[in-house]
This record gives sequence, structure tokens and C-alpha cells, in this order.
Amino acid sequence: MKKTTIIGLLVAVIVFSEIVTPFAASWWLDSSLNKVMPARQHSVSARSLPGFALWLGRFDKVRAVSEDAQIDGLKIRESLVTIDDARIDVAELIGNNRINIKLVRNLEVMMKLNEKDLADYLAIKVKEVKNPTVKILADKIEVRGDIDLGLIKLAVAVDGRIVGDGQSIRFRSDRLEVKNAGGINFAGLFAEIPLLDLTQLPFKVGVRKIFTEPGVVIIHADNR
Repeated sequence: MKKTTIIGLLVAVIVFSEIVTPFAASWWLDSSLNKVMPARQHSVSARSLPGFALWLGRFDKVRAVSEDAQIDGLKIRESLVTIDDARIDVAELIGNNRINIKLVRNLEVMMKLNEKDLADYLAIKVKEVKNPTVKILADKIEVRGDIDLGLIKLAVAVDGRIVGDGQSIRFRSDRLEVKNAGGINFAGLFAEIPLLDLTQLPFKVGVRKIFTEPGVVIIHADNR
């Protein structure tokens, strides 16, 4: 009888350590991430070996996938956060619903922006231009819209790109044309527009690479 009880207790401990603990840690991470990066859908998984090491703040692997997330009003169509070999403050995570990474070997973030979401954001940031449309090409981003001056509308054409350094990501115009401007200088409209401040994330990363494919901007950041 005693042997059966001991085996039962061992099984209960293993189940709690290897199944319940990773599930709970993933839930807390999901909740904390959603505070700073609200999304239509988050999927977060955390694991360590053995599982009870998570209670000590040792996270072997964290993977967080988000769809339709937002940071400061800019919609991120898709994002992926990968964390390897991290020490996370569990008391802060559970008590204050906040991710505090004390030490990490590798931390990578990938974010994708599409044409519609970028156009919606530019419409908010550049109020002078009405109903802007965005076309993302392999080598540039085209923005088209109108400036409404009441009696007349002036067509605006902007060619630019997404640039980033440190923790700042911006849209920068390389060419701006306003038809029939009549000598009015509109050069400052799209000169440089802040898009993302990576300090808003609950972990420290810097811009590594930004590139465009037809229809999408892909941003990579990491802790290196």
C-alpha cells in the first residue's frame, strides 16, 4: 500500500512539474505580453527541463506568436518572439503581471507589416493626406493620396522605405511629388515618420534587419 502511495505521489509530482507548470508559465507570459502588445490572438509556450525549473525562473525556451497585435496604434499583422536560455523574474511575472528578463542568451523578434495596416497608420500620423494607399514593393514603398485644400485636391506621390537603428523604426521618404502645388512646400509631410519604438516591448532588443517583399515589410530585432 505504501509503495502504491509513493508511486502515486511521484506521478502527481511529475504531472505537475512537466504539464501543469509549463501551462501556467505560458499563461502568465501570455497575459503579461498582451498588456503591452494587445493582439487578436496570442499563442505562448514556455518550457524547461525539468519543468519545475520554471518556478525558479529558468526558461529554456519561450515562443510567442501574435496575430493582429498593436504597439502604439500600429497594427502588427504577425509577430514571433523567440527566447532561449533566459532567467525571468517569476515573482514579478506572477505578482505584477510583468515580464522582467534578468539574463538571456538569445532573444529574437520578427514582425510583419502589411499594406493596409501601414496605410491606416500613415493616415493617422499625416492628417493632411486623405485616404492614403500603400504599395509595398521589393525595393521601395509607394504612398499615394490627396491633400484636400477645400476647393481643390492635390495628388500626392511618395516613394520611401522603412529604416531602423537602435530601438527606433521609421518611414523615410526618398521622393515626394505634389502635383499643382503652386509653390507650396510640402517636403516635411513624409520626411520621417516614427513607426515603432522597441522600448515599448517588455524586453530589450535592437533593430537587426529590415527588408520588404511584395505586400509586406519584415522587421528583425534581437539582443545582440
